[in-house]
Amino acid sequence: MTRQNSAIRSAALLAALVTFAGCESILNVEAPGVVDANDLNDPQNAAFLVSGTISDFDCALGAYIVNSGVLGNELQDASVTAGRFPLDQRTITDSSPYGLNSCAGNPPGIYRPLSTARWSADNALARLDEWSDAQVANRTRLIGQAAAYSGYSHLLLGEGFCSVVIQEEGPEVQPAQAFEAAVARFGRAIESARIAGDQPTEAMALLGRARTHLNLGNGSLAAADARAALGLNPRFQVVATASSASARRWNRVGDEFFGGRVTVAPAFRDLMVGGVPDSRVNVINTNTVGHDSQTPVWLVTKYGSSRAATLRDSSLPIATWREAHLIIAEVEGGQEAVTRINLLRNHHGLPTYAGGTTAEIAAQVRVERARELFLEGHHLNDMRRFDLPQVPASGTAYRQGGVYGDVRCFPLPEVERNANPNVS
Repeated sequence: MTRQNSAIRSAALLAALVTFAGCESILNVEAPGVVDANDLNDPQNAAFLVSGTISDFDCALGAYIVNSGVLGNELQDASVTAGRFPLDQRTITDSSPYGLNSCAGNPPGIYRPLSTARWSADNALARLDEWSDAQVANRTRLIGQAAAYSGYSHLLLGEGFCSVVIQEEGPEVQPAQAFEAAVARFGRAIESARIAGDQPTEAMALLGRARTHLNLGNGSLAAADARAALGLNPRFQVVATASSASARRWNRVGDEFFGGRVTVAPAFRDLMVGGVPDSRVNVINTNTVGHDSQTPVWLVTKYGSSRAATLRDSSLPIATWREAHLIIAEVEGGQEAVTRINLLRNHHGLPTYAGGTTAEIAAQVRVERARELFLEGHHLNDMRRFDLPQVPASGTAYRQGGVYGDVRCFPLPEVERNANPNVS
């Protein structure tokens, strides 16, 4: 899509040098006078390009967790903004705000931010390929980082969208093709990070590839990568950092709670395990009401213990050792799954799981995923993979009028269809 992709390029390149300035309309970007476009072609600025890529992804991730959380039963809307209601109601169309809004918008968008992060990472990779080790310090390390973030951008596009475009003015493709592209990016990230001795990036990419293989139905490959990531560091974790310094840097999940625009959905309140409260989903009633002046705001303490501006400063998990164990549990099942479940429960000081039949253990792994990875950007895709029930059920009365729909993924946005000559 000519106009949007041109704007995506401008925004991504500016982010590399004006790292972390506020997000303005991507369709109306004006370069500040202090930025010289020639600087973006200077190999001395390679690290800035990769930093910009990471910043783009961090912002997109927070927006994705919010949007997928609302669509995927983890969150409920508590705002008075009519443009947000269709997402909460599961009646979104290809013209809903998720397609065009920035990651700092109200509501936050996800297609444009993730497309920006994907293009930004691939652009950084292309430039790093053109430059030499003599021109760029730590070039191999930077290649690994750019490839890893490209992989995660492709992964989230595949997990969240019904169909997607993953190349500039490219065709509409199905999620599997986005996953295949992610596997390739993660492969390159692993290779480069290993050469550079960058274990955090290697573990991140291994876990990302494991998650992608799981989506593609390649269970044995997924488990092997998850084990390899744990072999590097049994407690590895890569996060998206956040700061209240600017809207683009906010923890978007925390900001939504602080602003009272969301509340934890009832299905994730007061959860118990073995007769004790489940500390993985510690949800508290803040005794305040949301932006609509009526919805009680229930807050998950994963990102903060009170409804305050400090919620904007908490980091967001991208890749963790906890997810690695759950991938192995899902793939291998049986006693291995029980062992992995209890390893994680022991970490949280929770009662152990006794196990059960093959089917019961598989079902329990899904429960453990929903709780262990709550509001980390996984549950919507799990609902699609496992065909989990939507709550409230489709056809149930919606608080703003009408009834709940049954949408489970984000349609390819209208803006892409209108501007991209290769999409009908």
